[in-house]
Amino acid sequence: MATLGKLDKVNEHQNILVSACKTKHGGGFKGSGKDYYHILLADDSEDDRFLLRSSIERIQRLKIVAEVSNGTEVIAYFNGLGGQTGVTSPFPDLLLLDLNMPFKDGFQVLEWLRTQKYESLRVVVLTDSVQPDHIKRALDLGADYYQVKARSTSDRHTMARAFETYLMNFSKLQFDSSPLEEGMT
Repeated sequence: MATLGKLDKVNEHQNILVSACKTKHGGGFKGSGKDYYHILLADDSEDDRFLLRSSIERIQRLKIVAEVSNGTEVIAYFNGLGGQTGVTSPFPDLLLLDLNMPFKDGFQVLEWLRTQKYESLRVVVLTDSVQPDHIKRALDLGADYYQVKARSTSDRHTMARAFETYLMNFSKLQFDSSPLEEGMT
């Protein structure tokens, strides 16, 4: 179960993000948040990206803005390259980050992200590893959650819906605490 971004142990994937979101951000919220949530998918496995993309595409509010296959490409995306010179790519609301990737792994990406000021970016480490030291290290480096990759189609669909719920709740939390809204009361 997640408490303030820490996982004591890895539970079933359909429960982790939803319960973590409620614990970290104060329970369920009503309200829609944004119309769309942009996702950057970083995984070196083309098959895993395909399977996850298939589930995410079923959720109308979730839009994958780019897929990258290594940590260097993640950093390039955030540096404005987005895979195509001269093309402005949307800033992602969520980075789904595999740990085991070539060139720069997920840990190195997390280390780089710590030096950036991306306060609205949520990072979910999405990996096969259940090693406690990997979980601790990823969370210590700033990942919001650590999620073991779903193996069944049903679990992937549930996980995609949990991503949407998490982003909606986070977006609502940001909106509720905005200075503009506070000044209106």
